[in-house]
Amino acid sequence: MRVLEKEYWRKIEKWKDVSRWEWEDWRWQIRSRLKNIYEIGEVIGRDISFLKKVEDVFRTGTTPYYISLVKDFSDPEDPILKQIIPSCEEIDPVVQSEGNFDPFNEEVMSPVPGLTHRYPDRVLMRVTNFCSVYCRHCMRKRIFLEEEKARTYDEYHKMFNYIRENKNIKEVIISGGDPLTLPNRKLEFILENIQQINHVEIIRIGTRELVVNPYRFMDDGLLEILEKNDKTWVVTHFNHPDEVTDVVKKAVKNILSAGVPVLNQTVLLRGINDSPDIIENLMRSLLSVKIKPYYLFYCDPTKGVIHFRTKIKTGVEIIEKLRGRLSGMGIPTYAVDLPGGLGKVPLQPNYILEETDSYIIFKNFEGKTVRFNKCNFDIIENHTQHPEDLCL
Repeated sequence: MRVLEKEYWRKIEKWKDVSRWEWEDWRWQIRSRLKNIYEIGEVIGRDISFLKKVEDVFRTGTTPYYISLVKDFSDPEDPILKQIIPSCEEIDPVVQSEGNFDPFNEEVMSPVPGLTHRYPDRVLMRVTNFCSVYCRHCMRKRIFLEEEKARTYDEYHKMFNYIRENKNIKEVIISGGDPLTLPNRKLEFILENIQQINHVEIIRIGTRELVVNPYRFMDDGLLEILEKNDKTWVVTHFNHPDEVTDVVKKAVKNILSAGVPVLNQTVLLRGINDSPDIIENLMRSLLSVKIKPYYLFYCDPTKGVIHFRTKIKTGVEIIEKLRGRLSGMGIPTYAVDLPGGLGKVPLQPNYILEETDSYIIFKNFEGKTVRFNKCNFDIIENHTQHPEDLCL
């Protein structure tokens, strides 16, 4: 966990006179967002006006809190800056040629506007297309092309009616955009309507506000709403250990005090977190603030995002190196979300090296092999050789 300096934001000229009361107000954070590359360039002290052609296609934006986490504004490889500042690769037709604005058919699989029904037991509600930070790797980058606005109450009611009429739906995922940028009264309206549907067992809020605006969870009104709607879980999205701060720890404590579990989904991003050491550090940092790692996703084939993709096997290699070095509580499920709405496929290293009718040979995290008797599953041999060297 990263401990921030006292009044850390004052090191930035633009916010040197901002009071603690203002800075820690989540509404101030959203009102004071940097909304274009010129405002971002002013803060980081660099001319990035050449990126206007990218911004003309895909909007930019960040909270003051999130950009204040950057350790060195002059470093173009800073993992937080790379999630904030556009890249010309986003609009390069060759680089993005394999991308699709809706690779998972979310719009196609929408029985009513704003709701996707892909799995039999769960649906996803896109309740707004507004985010306080527009992440460059966003899997719904198509929303960057739309006007910033929430869905209407009429649209929400159509979603609720669909869920009520489909008794197989056990879980509702509230997403966007970022649903926690909505005012409390609208969020309460959404949660209460879903909470009252008896066959819905879980309400999952997908949000990045815990990463980019953790002061959202210092709001007593929000915490009361979460506590009252006790089917709720929070799933957040940390990608790098620099994002896990003592402010986040305080926010998580508030969420847990409301009786709401917190899980995390990380996206594997080239040049940001595609190494075992960074992912291990991130998972340890998450556990230290009581966030449970949930998924490590292979980067989606979204147009405007393709340049962040790694090789698929990179994630498998990372998981393999985590095993034995990190508690099982901290090891996420590595998964690829298949295009066309065909669902997630979990990928794991191969720990079975050989199997016959009478035995199985496993490889452990140290590369050692162990032979099990299938009849009673007792260890009958312990080897450090490769299986092809074994005399069986």
